[in-house]
Amino acid sequence: MIQKIKNYLFHLPKSVFYNYFYKFPSKKLKLIGITGTDGKTTTAILVYEALKKAGINAGVITTIGAKYGNKEIDTGLHMTSPDPSLIQKIFRQMVDDGVTHVVCEVTAHALDQYRFYGCQFEAAAITNLSHEHLDYFVSMENYLVAKSKIFDQSLFAVINRDDDSFEYLKNNLKTKFFTYGINKKSDYQASNIKTSKSILKFSVNQLNFATDCNYQYQIYNILTALCILDHLKINPQILIDTVKFFPETKGRREEVKNDFGFKSIVDFAHTPNALSKTLSSLRTNTKGKLIVIFGATGGRDKTKRPEMGKVVSNIADIAIITADDTRNEKIEDINQQIISGIDKNLLLIDHTNQLSQIKNLVKNAKKFVYFNVPNRQDAFNLAVKLAQSDDTIIACGKGHENTMLHGNIEYPWSETEAFRAAFRNRNPQNYG
Repeated sequence: MIQKIKNYLFHLPKSVFYNYFYKFPSKKLKLIGITGTDGKTTTAILVYEALKKAGINAGVITTIGAKYGNKEIDTGLHMTSPDPSLIQKIFRQMVDDGVTHVVCEVTAHALDQYRFYGCQFEAAAITNLSHEHLDYFVSMENYLVAKSKIFDQSLFAVINRDDDSFEYLKNNLKTKFFTYGINKKSDYQASNIKTSKSILKFSVNQLNFATDCNYQYQIYNILTALCILDHLKINPQILIDTVKFFPETKGRREEVKNDFGFKSIVDFAHTPNALSKTLSSLRTNTKGKLIVIFGATGGRDKTKRPEMGKVVSNIADIAIITADDTRNEKIEDINQQIISGIDKNLLLIDHTNQLSQIKNLVKNAKKFVYFNVPNRQDAFNLAVKLAQSDDTIIACGKGHENTMLHGNIEYPWSETEAFRAAFRNRNPQNYG
């Protein structure tokens, strides 16, 4: 109730003011909105890149930031949908510079707090809905209702036929919609799916896609983009060409090269669903062990933490549970909540043991093993020391972010640099 009052008395008037202040720039733009729990950034970037290939002067606003042409705009730390003062300012800059289409990553918080008030979307899509932000929304039902608000200000909707949100959306949408999916009959349904170590192939409506990004869940992101682009009358061949060499997105499946023979990857996956999909895709294409570095953010949804532990323990071989943005919580408490979701019969190894002893325990383990390493750099160092040829290490949760928030202080941080520091730690001669 307090949040609703704050939304009406503070957030809504603020949005109204900045619409007026910047002279309603969104009315001169074709806006495309992407909401959902996971996959928003990747889908938004796909649509943006395809629009550019089609010769359209397009812009994009995502978790990573805003950009158009050769300009990039910082949208702040730990923020997906910016404050309305910044949203409207960016829209005004884009209009003044001749941008015609803007792809926006839109969160449930942003919709609940009227950050996109006054904006009409030409098309809006939902990627999926899974366990997240229940510290704010309390229930999945409230979370879904908040997400669905985007369709109240959209001319056209794109919804996931395979997702649990489908029935609610189908029964409540007041606008025309198309569906996409893999498992259930949809307007855009993928078939003939084939994956290998280096390629993912599938067909949809007599179109054939092949991409070098072999994560099967990317099919959903590509299908979402295809639905939107079809509605915008963009030749589908442009998307086919765009995904052939999948657009790189900082902190999303970003590979950090090394000379040790294993893969080292940075990803933003920070929900049970995202971890499940990401790790399952890696499991399929990893010959050796799958090693996961992850934690959970402090001051946010605590109920997902045991689920994260459970998901990782069911798929990975080794997990190193470590710090994320702890905010004002104790890392010991956060990690124990993650660990509470892991079967008590599975082996917790003391990371302070001798490395030879740790390696011996890992080698002889027939099931999943895990470590509780409070310092994130120490977690990277340990993962790199344990990894062997054909293994995969994935660091989840921080992705593109360049700080780590402990208490009220933002400390400089980079996942890619953490990997490189760990490479130097293992082999100072080659990485010094």
